[in-house]
Amino acid sequence: MFTLVNKFEYPEKGKGAESMTSPVIEARNIVKSFGGVRAVDDVSVSVMPGEIHAVIGENGAGKSTLMRILAGVETPDSGSVRIDGKEIENSAKASIDAGISLVHQELSLIPEMTVAENIMLGAFPTNGGWTKTKEMKKIAADTLKEIGVEVDLDERISRLSVALRQFVEIARAVARKPKVLILDEPTATLTPAETDYLLSMLQRLASQGLAIIYISHRIPEVFKICNKVTILRDGKLVTNDSIGDLTPDKVIDQMVGRELHLDLTQRRPARELGELVLSAKGIKAPKVNGIDLEVSKGQIVGLGGLVGAGRTELLRAIIGADPRSAGRVTITSNGKKRVITGYLSAIKAGVAYVPEERRTDGLALTMTVAENIFLPNRKEVSPTGVMPKGKIAAFAKDLSEKVNLRPPEVTREAGQYSGGNQQKIVIAKWLGRKPSFIVLDEPTRGVDVGAKAEIHKLVKELADEGAAVLVISSDLPELLELSDLIHVVRDGKIAGTLTGAEATEKSVMSLAAGEKLVGA
Repeated sequence: MFTLVNKFEYPEKGKGAESMTSPVIEARNIVKSFGGVRAVDDVSVSVMPGEIHAVIGENGAGKSTLMRILAGVETPDSGSVRIDGKEIENSAKASIDAGISLVHQELSLIPEMTVAENIMLGAFPTNGGWTKTKEMKKIAADTLKEIGVEVDLDERISRLSVALRQFVEIARAVARKPKVLILDEPTATLTPAETDYLLSMLQRLASQGLAIIYISHRIPEVFKICNKVTILRDGKLVTNDSIGDLTPDKVIDQMVGRELHLDLTQRRPARELGELVLSAKGIKAPKVNGIDLEVSKGQIVGLGGLVGAGRTELLRAIIGADPRSAGRVTITSNGKKRVITGYLSAIKAGVAYVPEERRTDGLALTMTVAENIFLPNRKEVSPTGVMPKGKIAAFAKDLSEKVNLRPPEVTREAGQYSGGNQQKIVIAKWLGRKPSFIVLDEPTRGVDVGAKAEIHKLVKELADEGAAVLVISSDLPELLELSDLIHVVRDGKIAGTLTGAEATEKSVMSLAAGEKLVGA
């Protein structure tokens, strides 16, 4: 556990940039293509010192590619990056030396190294080739103090929560004393309290003159702390406006460029239950203290609760991905009941699992889209065992189009796609098996509003077609929209159950927190 040692007040927006007249960083006419697809198309953007500048757009709009170019990780086909008016060489080292620090959406810490070692990674103070441990720890401690986080410097990263790893990643970037700090979806894994703390911290850093580029799909965050907004769509610059000239609705319209045809607050109508598909009785596992759970055909059951409550542990114990110390799980499909003894038996019984960590648990990033989709569908593609590439590609393309993968290039490596499109690939690979029970853990984390709407629509369609669905989400509006029934988990137990009609954000949080909230 860690401590937030300072609660920063939100300074006035742009306070650090009041006396500044020239940008600290400029991207001029950046162009970048991958395999004939133009990911960034003649984009220019500049950020002033002390400014928090949002770069937003749908998944695949080119945001992360543009940020990697600014950080020297990707080489543009044309265009230039300038710091304080001077063009810099395109390399990660040149960008770091010029004062650019990038915090990636997917964390890049070394699990078996300590907090202090990770903060100083790549910049260890040395003497004759030996690390000056005392100096390293002092710099790390000073940096953590600067961002207001207290944690044991000797603790290994593997033992830290996901939220604390995010703060250590930010500390590593701040330790370099950058002129420009780029953050890609920094609040995707944080609780509301941790998010609020992070946002106030960024405002404080900006008030001291640091230029911050902020990528987020959470529009309220953008309006809370950002001064300017750059919107990308299909690799092109759509707008570059001051926050005061925009509204949330206008931002979404410009991001998407089309009508969503969906009401993201619309709940599923009540319906009669079909046959019982999942029956889990007396489930015990680490952080799970004897839980019963049922899901019927055509039903979407949500699991709510705070981070660490035991939701993911329950889900993984049910499907056999992690061992359970007690309990019995059966899956019934087409009248046939199967006992789940492990993950392989769950897959054979018709279970599809979309994990929280898609990059590590859901995809082989260096394999193509077609190869990823083919992995669980070998028998569906070729019952005889013959694996013609054309048939595999056609099968993958059909499923890619069903989930609206953009672009639907099945020969492209999965790791080259944006986070939202990677999530679509994970979902697509299971659709070929026509699963009877679908388990989704944080299905739209780090996903833009358009992709989120598409995934919601797909989940509802799968349930309408007869699949039983179990969903974990920390996004309460999402949980309320999708779920017919919500079980709230607290301390490894079901704290309460709410029907879709009676569930509200306050009633869910009241059960999750173990206290009565006003108006719940």
